[in-house]
Amino acid sequence: MKFFRSKRQTQYDPDLTALTVDQADYLRELVRRHHADRGVQVTVSGQTLQQAEGTSNLYNLAEFCRRADQSDWPGLVERHFRSLAGAAGTTPGDADDVLRCAYLRLIADDAIPAGMMHGFSYLRPVATGLMEALSLDLPETVRTLDDKFVAHIGLERLRAAGRANLIADPVEYDVLQGPTEGSTLYAVHGDSMFVASKALVLDDLARAVTGRELPEEGALFAVPSRGHLLFHPLAEPQVAGAVNDLAAMALRIHQENPGPLSPRLYWWRKGSVTNLTRIDDAEHSFSIVAPEELMSVMRRLAGR
Repeated sequence: MKFFRSKRQTQYDPDLTALTVDQADYLRELVRRHHADRGVQVTVSGQTLQQAEGTSNLYNLAEFCRRADQSDWPGLVERHFRSLAGAAGTTPGDADDVLRCAYLRLIADDAIPAGMMHGFSYLRPVATGLMEALSLDLPETVRTLDDKFVAHIGLERLRAAGRANLIADPVEYDVLQGPTEGSTLYAVHGDSMFVASKALVLDDLARAVTGRELPEEGALFAVPSRGHLLFHPLAEPQVAGAVNDLAAMALRIHQENPGPLSPRLYWWRKGSVTNLTRIDDAEHSFSIVAPEELMSVMRRLAGR
């Protein structure tokens, strides 16, 4: 089955894809002006800001601007960089304090600009469109850690603490009946910046939400935005309906909510994640392509 996006008639910026070319140029000018007013020399190009302290990404700022009136953009730019400056001043130096606010975090595989990836070599691929990172949950922002910081504390220590903190992070959830065939869907949400990241500990999340272990066949899931996670344990005959419903919900949430992560549908099984979505940019369509192993599971559950 294919799910179609609306075709874009407007020319969108190739780097800050949330914005049109004119909007992206305006945002870059606001960023230059913000720093120039403070006597700081910067270079702004593509989706990156380069200054003496290093390089940062404008992708998240562009996403916030996309959802705001353009007259509010100067204020958004000021708050964004004030928040980043505050984060630099409040990053804990003591290892124990760092470990208490460390989290595993799911990020888009293009969240780090290609020119900066050399400083984030510890990142782990999860599946098409997704990577696992380490972040600090600070009072005013969430900071993604680079290799230098990770080496200072220790990668395995940070991963162990990040996993434990992610499991303990509270979320809310709703149990839904899918409109196609009435399959059981779990919609996890909340104010936390790490709701979607719980896909990295999906077995623990499912146990907490459903009161049961995930079945041997695993679960279907989607992480359309940082504040949403949808999943369906593979234990019902209405699995085909769950595929269609999750795919449609994920696409809608991804298009309509802040912090978009991935519009794709995934299959989790024993900690391994498989992408099920094929994206055709020419047709502006998404289609679900299940591997034969998953098709066998679906046929067995449907009684065929």
